[in-house]
Amino acid sequence: MYLSELSVAERKSFLEIAYFAMGLNGSYKEQEKAIFESFTHECGMPSYQLKKQDDIDDVIKMLTRSEVKNRRIILVELFGIVLADNEFCANETEFMLRLSAAFDIEEFELKRLQRWVEAMNDLVHEGFSLIMKD
Repeated sequence: MYLSELSVAERKSFLEIAYFAMGLNGSYKEQEKAIFESFTHECGMPSYQLKKQDDIDDVIKMLTRSEVKNRRIILVELFGIVLADNEFCANETEFMLRLSAAFDIEEFELKRLQRWVEAMNDLVHEGFSLIMKD
């Protein structure tokens, strides 16, 4: 939704982190794969090849130098993918807390971002049910 606001380097780093976050629950679910594919298109990089999955800490360190607005965008978009399966496991929670700490975003603000994404997801699902209603 907001990925176009990021620089090209930030978009590449975001894709690396997003893919990494997908696997935190132990599998790569279809909902997550679909969202990741939409992320690659939104970033203008539909054929992006992951290169830094083994260096996620370096990717995070690079993103800590981004503007605060861009760090918030990254967190919002990441919530979109980790909440795609309607589960928020301990590994995902821990990762998001670690990332927000690295980004110097307080936990209460992280929770606000999470609630907003959950509310948006609910509205999207409600919209689909209204449209598909017989």
